[in-house]
Amino acid sequence: MTMDAGPARGVILFTRAPIVGQVKTRLAADVGDTEALAVHRDLGARALAAAQGVAACEVIVAFTPAGALEAVRNWLGDAALQAQSDGDLGARMHAAITARFAAGARQVVVIGSDCPALDAGGITAAFDALVAADVVFGPATDGGYYLVGLVRPCGPLFAGVPWSAPDTLARALDRAHALGLRVALLPPLDDVDTAADLARWRDSSGA
Repeated sequence: MTMDAGPARGVILFTRAPIVGQVKTRLAADVGDTEALAVHRDLGARALAAAQGVAACEVIVAFTPAGALEAVRNWLGDAALQAQSDGDLGARMHAAITARFAAGARQVVVIGSDCPALDAGGITAAFDALVAADVVFGPATDGGYYLVGLVRPCGPLFAGVPWSAPDTLARALDRAHALGLRVALLPPLDDVDTAADLARWRDSSGA
C-alpha cells in the first residue's frame, strides 16, 4: 500500500568549512580574518536552522574543501554532511542536485550561507512556487541569487553563468528562458559579503 504524502523535498546548504583565512574574504579585507570567520559561522548556523525548520524536508550540507569534514561537523553538529564535487560552482550545484533527485526527491532547493534574512518561510515559499514552475530563484540584491530550486536536474541552467558577478541572476534567467523553463521569483534579499552589508544587517536586525 502506498500513501500520497506529497512531493519529497530536499534542501542543500552550500557552504565552506569554517577555516580562518578561507571564508568571507571580501569581508575579511575590512574586518579581519577572525571577525569574518565568526560572521561566517553565525550565518551558516542561521541558514541551517532555517532549512531544518521546513516541514517534511531532508536537509544536506554540501561543504568544501572535501578534507574539512571534522571542522564542519564540529560547527554544524549532527547535520547530514557531504563534500562538494569538483568543478565550478555551477557544476558542483548540478552534481548535488542530481544526487538528491536520484535519492528520491521531487523538489530540490539549494541555498547559500550568506543570506541571514532567508528563513524557513522563504524556503517553504520556494517549494510552493515549484508546484507551478520548473525553477525558482531567490534574487540577491547584489545581482546574484541566494536560492535556486528545481523539479528535475538541469545541468545547462548552470553552464556558462558568471558566478559572484553583478549579472549572475540576469544570465541565469536568460539561460532558463532559453531552455523553455517556467520561472518563479522570490522576494529579493541581501547577502552579507562586505563590511557595508554586515553593518546594514546588524543595524536592521540588532544582530
